[in-house]
Amino acid sequence: MYLIIVGLGGIGRNLVDIATEDKNDVVVIDEDEKRCREIAAKYDVLTIVGDATEKSTLEEANAHRANALIATTSDDAANLMMSLTAKGLGTKKTVAVVNQEEHVEMFKKADIFLFDNPDMTVARHLYLSVKRPKIKDFLTVGGGKAEIFEVIVSNRSHAVGKELSKLRIKEGIVVAIERNSDIILPKGNTVIEADDLITVFAKEKDVEKISSLFAP
Repeated sequence: MYLIIVGLGGIGRNLVDIATEDKNDVVVIDEDEKRCREIAAKYDVLTIVGDATEKSTLEEANAHRANALIATTSDDAANLMMSLTAKGLGTKKTVAVVNQEEHVEMFKKADIFLFDNPDMTVARHLYLSVKRPKIKDFLTVGGGKAEIFEVIVSNRSHAVGKELSKLRIKEGIVVAIERNSDIILPKGNTVIEADDLITVFAKEKDVEKISSLFAP
C-alpha cells in the first residue's frame, strides 16, 4: 500500500515502524524538520516538512494515488481539514485520531474513519482492568455497548469438564478458545478445560456475569 502518515508524535512514529515493517510505501508529513530527519535516518520513507492541511503539501505527497492518509496530530481541526483535502485529491481512505469527544460526530458526518483519543482509551482500559480483575484483556465495541474480552478458566470453575452447550450462555458468544498455544473454534460439544483462555463477545452489562462463570 501507499500510505501518508501525518504527525510524528508517539502514534505516528509507531505507525511508521509498523507500516515499513509490513513493506508499505510510506510518506511522512510533519512540520518539525528535526523529527523528519530522525525518522528518515531510521526508516526507508519519504519525509515532507510541511503543513498537511495545505493542498500543495498533499499534492507533493501524491495524495491522489495514496491508499490511505492517517492523521495523528493532537489538533482535531487540522486532522479534519487534511483528511477532507486528501479525499478531495483522490486518497482512497482517510483515518484520523479524534482527541475531543465532542468532535466525533463531525468526523463521522465527513465519512472519516476515526479513533478515539488514545489517552482516554488507555485511561478507560486501566480503570476497567482494576474494576474487573478476572478479565485478561478486552476491546470495546459500539462505543462501549459491547465488549470482546478474554478470561482464563479457573480450576475452581464449575465450567471445567463441561461441554460448552451445557453452560447455556445466552448473553454472549464464545468465539475462540486458546489451549496449549493452539486456537480452537468452539462448537457445542467442545469441553472446557482449566487454564483455557476464553474469548467472548457480549454486551457490556453481561461481561461480569459471563466472566464469573469461567473465573469465579
